[in-house]
Amino acid sequence: MKIATWNVNSVRARLPVVQRWLQESQVDVLAMQETKTVDETFPAAEFEALGYQVAMSGQKTYNGVAIASRLPISGVVKGWAGNDPSRILAVDVGDVRMIDGYLPHGGERGDEAFLHKLQFFQEFRTYLDTTYSRNHRLLFMGDFNVARDPQDVWAPEEMQDAIGFMQEEREALENLRGWGFVDLFRKFHSEQQFTWWDYRMNMFKRHMGMRIDHAWGSEALSARVTDCMVDVEPRRWEKPSDHTPVVVTIS
Repeated sequence: MKIATWNVNSVRARLPVVQRWLQESQVDVLAMQETKTVDETFPAAEFEALGYQVAMSGQKTYNGVAIASRLPISGVVKGWAGNDPSRILAVDVGDVRMIDGYLPHGGERGDEAFLHKLQFFQEFRTYLDTTYSRNHRLLFMGDFNVARDPQDVWAPEEMQDAIGFMQEEREALENLRGWGFVDLFRKFHSEQQFTWWDYRMNMFKRHMGMRIDHAWGSEALSARVTDCMVDVEPRRWEKPSDHTPVVVTIS
């Protein structure tokens, strides 16, 4: 089974790119972030035409998460503890519990958005502690808006105060991972690899990016994962998202 995560940066604007990638990659499940549409205008029929059923939780213009699956899905939960339905979506696919997350972008150090981001990470860790057992086959994936390590950004020394790489954000991310998650990409790959490149200044071609899209598994799930890779190819296509997919293979 192949499960992918991708911040599509508007599912309607990016629909041809997403359709092409689904047909070429043949992934079984795709978790999407930043769909930027209410559920009523989500292009579900276009996904169904490719053999995917869709669970979605969106809002107009901002945020939005959705999961498209060729396999039966059940146990759909939008949001967490009554919070943030356009940021968190959970489903069961077989014996895997998937959480699709679009975590807050934040802001400059000390401002309201920055503090909200840190609070979100802490409160979501508490939610995981009280909701899931470490024995669950849990896959948590999405755009977490934080790079973990210096090798996950193109210029670590210059980016110490950059949104997504500040020490406070990285500590909050590690606290969240400390629930018991394995960074599945790092389980298999030690090299530098990015998942997001700003559209500006030709940053993709200059290899100036960040690894802020993650796929994490519980120990119980990680034992069944045989690979986790970043597919850079869609970022080269016409009118791409500024992110690219991360694909997990589960035996």
